[in-house]
Amino acid sequence: MRTPSISTTELYNSIDMLLETDTPLFIHGSPGIGKSYIVADIAQKKGLELVDVRLSQMDPVDLRGVPSIQNNQTVWMPPVFFPKDMDSKGILFLDELNSAPPSVQAAIYQLVLNRQMGEYKLPDGWRIICAGNRVSDRGVVFRLPSPLVNRMVHLHVEARFEDFKLFAIKAGLHPFVIGFLGFRPDLLSTEPVVEDDSNPAFATPRSYHMLSNILKSRDDISAIAPIIYGTIGYSSGIEFTSYVRVYEELPDVAAIYEGHYPEIKNQPALLYALVSALIEYYKGSDSHKEHLFAFSETLPTEFGIMLIKDVIVKDESLALHSAFNEWVEKYGEYII
Repeated sequence: MRTPSISTTELYNSIDMLLETDTPLFIHGSPGIGKSYIVADIAQKKGLELVDVRLSQMDPVDLRGVPSIQNNQTVWMPPVFFPKDMDSKGILFLDELNSAPPSVQAAIYQLVLNRQMGEYKLPDGWRIICAGNRVSDRGVVFRLPSPLVNRMVHLHVEARFEDFKLFAIKAGLHPFVIGFLGFRPDLLSTEPVVEDDSNPAFATPRSYHMLSNILKSRDDISAIAPIIYGTIGYSSGIEFTSYVRVYEELPDVAAIYEGHYPEIKNQPALLYALVSALIEYYKGSDSHKEHLFAFSETLPTEFGIMLIKDVIVKDESLALHSAFNEWVEKYGEYII
């Protein structure tokens, strides 16, 4: 029976609990879903130091350290990246653990179990989090030995669009990306096409983030089509470039925020594009807030609600506007 996966939002909550109880964690998940980002984000929000160690690039001696002679005795000198300040607090992030050779995995047994390795002792204020890709992801992965497996909590994480959308709106990702994935959330993560050596790219949250940065530099889709295919894969790229043509049919978004509300065709692709464009253009002024609530009433209910909910992610002060209470009374039953 396959272990149920959790969302990235649920992972945040789980990490909080495990940090409090000083329980080592192993995060399993596909490449590019944000495992490293989430750990770094939590460390920053909690004011913790972060040491990120990529174990696939290590040898056992890199972890245990090299020997030296002190007072006629052999002493192992710990690596410089291990925290040494006994009063410090942080997260020791052992990434790519199951991509490390068995000898390296064996070297960290004692560190994970007893918080020490040879003469080195991890300061009390530090917590251990490990991560790695799944065996099914076709990467270089070694099966973890049972003694090491049993020393950690194991959580399987998958990318889900609603979680990614929250990040995308807050991070200001390009509206083409947000609109497209709203229309085709199933293409947020795709499997690598092993048979296609000419283009091994595949879609992940990380690759869409890269695509957003590219689009912000140049969003002439026809001119950068090969780059799009090389970022999210050919199949997803074809879908993406076809979808972006919908933006040519959008009304003047600036005019909407000035009170000119056009009739909108009830076409899902067009409506997802319009919502993402309205979020992008929204500036947070009182005028924008008034027209946002008013125009949302002209949209199909599902998209009107989506528009208000997504703009609140970008600007929480929208919930303080005088029209918000009336909006909640009218649509509260639809809000999850």
